[in-house]
Amino acid sequence: MLRNMYQGERRERCFYSEILYVEASGCYCYIYRRDKPRLSIAHPLLMLEPFLPEEMFKRVHRSYIVNLCEVDGFIGKALCIGKNVLPISPPYRTEVFGYFDFWDIVRKKKGQEGKDM
Repeated sequence: MLRNMYQGERRERCFYSEILYVEASGCYCYIYRRDKPRLSIAHPLLMLEPFLPEEMFKRVHRSYIVNLCEVDGFIGKALCIGKNVLPISPPYRTEVFGYFDFWDIVRKKKGQEGKDM
């Protein structure tokens, strides 16, 4: 559970498992949650990052940290969480893609099934 989440003057409990991703916005950051409104935090992403468990959350861009369990798929060099498409910056790509297994299934034309052996 992530503690001390402030929404204005309100303190709100937020479980790690309900966090989809965190987005930086200047000196603030927004926590996007499943089936709940986003939280605004009056701290930059760098201050929030150490409080997120490393095995569950990874930075994918200077403006985004994602919950790896919530990644639905990839489009080119971006990842999808629900309807949201988030960029993956070059410095983070190898590490981020390394957390996922990609099946390299190639369709073969009829008559070419046994030609690779």
